[in-house]
Amino acid sequence: LLSGIVLSGSKYDFVGVIGPNGAGKTTLLNVIAGFEKFSGKLSLFGQAQTWRRSRRTRLRVGYVPQLMQIDPGFPILARQAVMTGAVGRLGLFRQPGKNEHEDTLRLMEMMRVAHLADRPLGQLSGGERQKVSLARAIIQKPDLLLLDEPTANLDIAVQKEVLNLIDEISEREALTILFVTHDFNLLPSRMRRAVMLKSGRKVFDGDISGALTGNELSRVFEYPLETFERNGKRFVSYD
Repeated sequence: LLSGIVLSGSKYDFVGVIGPNGAGKTTLLNVIAGFEKFSGKLSLFGQAQTWRRSRRTRLRVGYVPQLMQIDPGFPILARQAVMTGAVGRLGLFRQPGKNEHEDTLRLMEMMRVAHLADRPLGQLSGGERQKVSLARAIIQKPDLLLLDEPTANLDIAVQKEVLNLIDEISEREALTILFVTHDFNLLPSRMRRAVMLKSGRKVFDGDISGALTGNELSRVFEYPLETFERNGKRFVSYD
């Protein structure tokens, strides 16, 4: 459960929501996305919100889960999966047109999966499906993108590739990003702000460099941690 969290953000912020398992990170995203009921006050895009959101507000929030679950036998191609992100904006009774097809190809090229456009989604690897999921969220044209541990359960090389793609999204797309993770050694390089949660409460909110200190991380994760720098980047070590 979340308790006493006050969180505000500005347009084009790139915020990391960091904390151990069970800290409330996913719950926070679910509340913002409108997936979970809540008590308290929530304002999105300058307007007070309840759990029941308007269609217009929902379309302004994109969401990428930890891993896109799909039945291997489900008959949908990768490009069709990306295009489903545009359905909400178009409405149920409008078919995707030239613009949507062009956007689909552009985003699949950006995510390095254009060569998989006509492959069944269920036949893609976990990393490939995650790239499709990112493209599907962006084609929705959201103002706020919620990423719930998007590199979880991926091989280390694929994790690095997905993080680089998220940095590219941050640079090229006009949106605000909330990136949830419990792995403080795998953070997008463009992330500038960190919000740290512990037991459903906010315990830190500030510059990412202030969060990635041995004392701060040890306090939040309740385990002795040390930080070090290599090639201009800060890493965390533990026994």
